[in-house]
Amino acid sequence: MDWVNKITAVITSLLNNHIQQQHVENNDHAHRASSNVLLPNNQGTSDNQIGNRPEPVSAVLREIPGNDVCAECNAQEPDWASLNLGILLCIECSGVHRNLGVHISKVRSLTLDVKVWEPSVVELFRTLGNSYCNSIWEGSLLQDERVDESNAISTSITKPCPKDSICEKDKYINAKYVKKLLIIRDPEQHGMSPNYVNIWQAVKTENLREVYRLIAVSNINIVNITFDDVFSIEWYHHVDAPEKPIDTLSEQWIQNDPSACQRIKNSGDPRNCLQGCSLLHLACQSDNPVMVELLLLFGADINMRDFHGRTPLHHCIATGKNTMAKHLLRRGARSSIRDGGGFSSLDRAMEKGAITDEGLLIFLSESD
Repeated sequence: MDWVNKITAVITSLLNNHIQQQHVENNDHAHRASSNVLLPNNQGTSDNQIGNRPEPVSAVLREIPGNDVCAECNAQEPDWASLNLGILLCIECSGVHRNLGVHISKVRSLTLDVKVWEPSVVELFRTLGNSYCNSIWEGSLLQDERVDESNAISTSITKPCPKDSICEKDKYINAKYVKKLLIIRDPEQHGMSPNYVNIWQAVKTENLREVYRLIAVSNINIVNITFDDVFSIEWYHHVDAPEKPIDTLSEQWIQNDPSACQRIKNSGDPRNCLQGCSLLHLACQSDNPVMVELLLLFGADINMRDFHGRTPLHHCIATGKNTMAKHLLRRGARSSIRDGGGFSSLDRAMEKGAITDEGLLIFLSESD
């Protein structure tokens, strides 16, 4: 393992140097071209031109509190990241994270996986960062540093150092994320899980850090809860369960045509009926791409349907949120899914008139 890690580190270093050299050369060429167009008389200074160069993702992310070191062993200048956990890692700890499985940690390189670092992902990391994330995942460990003998379980777990063996790092990382031994959990209450209500409100108020915390401390995956799990649906529709199994999708959704919904009719707002809506539906209604990114990274079902058979994509189309609709389509949303009225997202978009957004039209036409 040590030999493989060292070879991998050398290969990564060589690739990084090559990519950075190409990046500098491309930027120099672009700035020379832009200076000829924008500054025909050679006006301006070289300082301004240098200041306009985009910073590498690694430099931007390492400025976030705690991101100058690995979240697990404090190794300097981490070059890897866990997308869903929002943390930076050294190459050794990134290898351990890969072994956890993508359902726990989605590992990517800061320099090699350039396509994943879209603005919404970078903004997610800006909001989180190693310091905040570790305050959740290492809560009792940090508490033990302040109060002695506060937790008998956590005191037996110590944070590894950069020079510690890969086995020690593996043991620590598994205890931290798989067994969740270092998390300080919310007090348990009888009845409905309070996390359901709390995470719904956190998504609604766009409190991204609280959504992250609630996902981390929960014993189960709560990113796919619906409005019905949080609120009483007695306020909404009254539909008895069918006596026999429904054979076709058309039979399943025909009674739930959104155009026949009295709540939507009375308000003239397709968002007014939330029955069956997921957290992702709610985040799309708020037009918050960073919240959407967080939920998707933690396994939110991008094609989940509400009571009226509408996916989050349907909601975006209905409310004219074209940018968010394209974001969902890039993430794998299927435009062919039909709502309770039998209409796909493309049908609903055309129903509103000519589609002037050519990019959206192409996405909707090509998506299956």
